[in-house]
Amino acid sequence: MKEQKTTIELEIPKQLFVEIDAFSSFVSLDKVLKEALAIGLYVEKVISLGKAAELAGYSLIDFIELLKNKGIPVKNYSKEDYELDLRIMEK
Repeated sequence: MKEQKTTIELEIPKQLFVEIDAFSSFVSLDKVLKEALAIGLYVEKVISLGKAAELAGYSLIDFIELLKNKGIPVKNYSKEDYELDLRIMEK
């Protein structure tokens, strides 16, 4: 069964939108925002590493590499956590 999705609305200052809009001609704004949200929620321990990878649209390994490239440590990630995240992502 395919997971349902929800759209969210975000209010930002107009000048910030202008800057972001110019940036979005180079990269997908949707992708950048999902990455940022996933990283932020993971760092704040709101979601697991596996859920963060899923939100960002990455495989678990690729998301770990993204965190590494941004200097963000993968915190206390045990083999059991890895196996649990793999099972969650397979659903």
